[in-house]
Amino acid sequence: MTAETPLLDVRDLAKHYPVTEGVWNREVGRVRAVDGIDLTVGRGEAVGLVGESGCGKSTAARTMLRIEEPTGGTVRFDGEDVTGYDRERLKRFRRRAQLILQDPASSFDPRRSIGQSVAEPLDVHGMTDRDRRRRLVEGTLERVGLSPDAADRYPHELSGGEKQRAALARALIVDPDLLVADEPVSALDTPTQADVLDLLDGLRAELGLGVLLISHDLRVVRDVCDRVAVMYLGEVVESGPVDAVFDDPQHPYTRALLASVPVPDPTVSRPSVDLVGDVPDAADPPSGCRFHTRCPAVVQPASYDFDEDVWRRIHRLRTRLSGDDSAVDVDAVRARVAAGVGDDADSPPNEERSDAVPDEAVRAALRREFGLPDRLSDPEADAVLDRALARLASGECEAAASLLASEFGTVCERSTPTKRSISAEHEAACHLLDDGHGSDDGHGSA
Repeated sequence: MTAETPLLDVRDLAKHYPVTEGVWNREVGRVRAVDGIDLTVGRGEAVGLVGESGCGKSTAARTMLRIEEPTGGTVRFDGEDVTGYDRERLKRFRRRAQLILQDPASSFDPRRSIGQSVAEPLDVHGMTDRDRRRRLVEGTLERVGLSPDAADRYPHELSGGEKQRAALARALIVDPDLLVADEPVSALDTPTQADVLDLLDGLRAELGLGVLLISHDLRVVRDVCDRVAVMYLGEVVESGPVDAVFDDPQHPYTRALLASVPVPDPTVSRPSVDLVGDVPDAADPPSGCRFHTRCPAVVQPASYDFDEDVWRRIHRLRTRLSGDDSAVDVDAVRARVAAGVGDDADSPPNEERSDAVPDEAVRAALRREFGLPDRLSDPEADAVLDRALARLASGECEAAASLLASEFGTVCERSTPTKRSISAEHEAACHLLDDGHGSDDGHGSA
């Protein structure tokens, strides 16, 4: 392998799962768990893959190793295309590329000794000499900080940290070139985490291992990794050297993840990031930038002049109206208004009272519901918002959503952002990085 060729080179990797229904299992959609990611890992380099649960990190790891068959893209290992390997070549590849799972307790057979489990890869790859296997197992256990006697113990006799060391020994027993570690320390206490990570880092330096570390803990990634890729809903949204990405994050999602990391020093303040909602369904991802439904920095339409905070609240209203599971309950809003109407404000609302509430009062309540001012600073925008709220108050939810989508649409939902170079090796895909911040060129009518 030349110095220019990475040990692992992943290009446009995709893994989709069909959604079927009916007796004939007719395909009606696809879960896009991994949807076209690029990633490289050099020999002796540690690369972090981070993101929330459900963003596709673990699926990406299994697909890179062809434990899951990729839907598309290429995976090159030491310059060769792994996606074209037959069974025999795939077996040889998996000796050189090992996976460490998140929960070592569930990956060990409780009926087998640690020595038997650690030696299993040697059996798979044809080593029949039992004495040699025993020597290799004991030597590898010592290398990861366990006593050779641990070979005769059973998983329930080991602590969590010892089991994770044993899992590392099992991966190292076949002398791999690449380790893919999927949340290797998330189930451990902090001191044990530090011990295992120090061990992993030392082995990487000693053996020249390439390491792909999958984690939701950004502190772990910063301590161990050279580069990092940030993943959201099947896509890599930002990547680069760890210091560059963490010190100068360019994507709003990266900033949100970093803002969620607790700081032990109470004198250090960190700006909060308003990240609402859950990761969308990968079977029905949002159009354009997949993060726009939760983004605190969605690009405004250029035709209106909004206060930034007000714009985010309007966009949140739009997002609520567009979701079947989180649509605005106008009847509940009307009932709450009704509770304060009339002489007896403490009496429970009833249907007659709710029916008597004027739509104007409901529109005002909806503004309060979403933290919107009584009047927007832009009169044209305020007129549009008032028309939409009037339709919503009268029960025309789809018409209200259509009007808001037409007038307050954003480039973030219409167009997929392209990767932009920030500095050497630092890239991000966000419309905020486009010329003119990706501003819209106008608005429609309804």
